[in-house]
This record gives sequence, structure tokens and C-alpha cells, in this order.
Amino acid sequence: MERRHFLKLPLAAAAVPGALLAANAQPAQAATSTTTGLKGFGLSGKDALAAQQLKSLNLKWHYSWGSRANFFAPPFVPMIRNAAVLDQDAIGIVTRQLAQTNTKHLLGFNEPDVTAQANMSVDKAISLWPKLQATGLRLGSPATVAPSSPWLADFMAKAKNKGLRVDFITMHIYAWPNATDFLNKLNMLHDKYGKPIWVTEYAVADWGATAANPCKYSRAETEDFMRATVAGMRAMPFIERFAWKTRPAGDIKMGCSTIFKSDGTLTSTGRLWAAL
Repeated sequence: MERRHFLKLPLAAAAVPGALLAANAQPAQAATSTTTGLKGFGLSGKDALAAQQLKSLNLKWHYSWGSRANFFAPPFVPMIRNAAVLDQDAIGIVTRQLAQTNTKHLLGFNEPDVTAQANMSVDKAISLWPKLQATGLRLGSPATVAPSSPWLADFMAKAKNKGLRVDFITMHIYAWPNATDFLNKLNMLHDKYGKPIWVTEYAVADWGATAANPCKYSRAETEDFMRATVAGMRAMPFIERFAWKTRPAGDIKMGCSTIFKSDGTLTSTGRLWAAL
């Protein structure tokens, strides 16, 4: 979750891919990607309402932060969320569902640099990575709390040194509503690692908000940001997929970004996401 303001560069400059710097080995069995800029969403619900919510957003893909698909439409992408799920047959679940998911991708550990999430050292993640690699699926890097995370830099360096495969970078970023800064951040991440990017969580957030002073950003600011970032990412050939992140309606820090009302229907922001 990115809590810093980004460098301010012109939008046109942010949309130009930089030099490819870090090419890890990619075995022949790894699938390749031919599509870019696919709109998605993360939703962990399993009930009829969750199914309707996914349908209402006109998505090209979705994920649940888990290995097992709750729904197969829109197309599902599995994740190995943490080390514990590997002991719960997560890889077996992914492979047994391939006939139904038809996925060519696998997402790596979720926020390993946070104690409340995957919470693992780089060395632990590196030691487990061959299990994910053995699936033959295209592998997304662990998604750290910020694209500039030292954890990610250390992981990518060690993976390269050991000849491990990382096919694309996944990132989370919770931004102030400035699309130029956001897109610039993506460009810098691509410059650093030279790989395709999936933005698996992003939204407008006010991390300084309190109950007395909730998110200071307006719904209009958030929606302008959403329009501009989607257009910008679709203009970047190295952005393969992106997914908005929501929290419950009325959330103090991210209330301006919520996709669903308390009754599960779409907010104006949700309707915009569906239309983009």
C-alpha cells in the first residue's frame, strides 16, 4: 500500500516504456502472454451476491486471493497467498482446476512484507518459489505493499541469481488522486525490472483519515483518477492487467473508492469501473 507521493512527471513521459533491465531466465514450458490492459477485480465472496457483483462489473478476469476458484466467470486467476496454503494442497488445487479455469497465470505471495498478510522473509519466499514455478504457469512476483519495496528488490535480485523464473511483476498501490504520479510509478517499476506489470490492487486512499475526519478525497476526484489511470494503463504496452480494490461502504480511509454500497449494489464509482 503506497503511502508516499510520487515523482511528478508529465503524463506523456510516464506512458513511455523504459529500458529493459532485468531479464530472468524463463523455461520453455512457461506460457506467454499476448493481451494487455485487461480490467479485473479481487473479490473473495462465494455467495450469489458475489457472483452478481462480479457479473455487474463487466470484467475480463478476477481473483480471490486464493488458489481455489469460487467462480469460473469472469476468468479466474489463482494465487498462492502465503506459505501456509502450500501445506494445504494449494498447488494441487490450482492444477486440478486447470481444466475449468484454463488459466495460464499464477499470482505469487500476497504482501509478504506485512505481518498481517503473507509475512515471510525473502529467503523463505525464494526457498518456496520452485514449487510455484513447477506448475509451468506464468508466475507473478510477490505483491509487496509498495512498488518501491526493498523486499521486492531483494527478492528479484535473489531470484535472478538463482535462475528462478518471475514472468511479470505484481504491484499494489493506494494513491492520492493524481494519475500522472500513478502512471509515472508504473513506468519506473518497468524501468527497474524490465517485465510486464499487473496492478492487482489500486485505489484512492487517505491514510491519515480518522473517524472525525474521514477520507478527504471526493468521489468526483476518485472517479477522475480512475478514468485517467485506466486510459493511461491501456496506453502502456507493458501493463497486462489491472484491478481496482474496494473496501466496505463508509470505510474511513477508502470510502471515496468503494465499489459497492452497503446493500451490495454499485456505487457511482462501481458503475464507472463497469463502464471502462
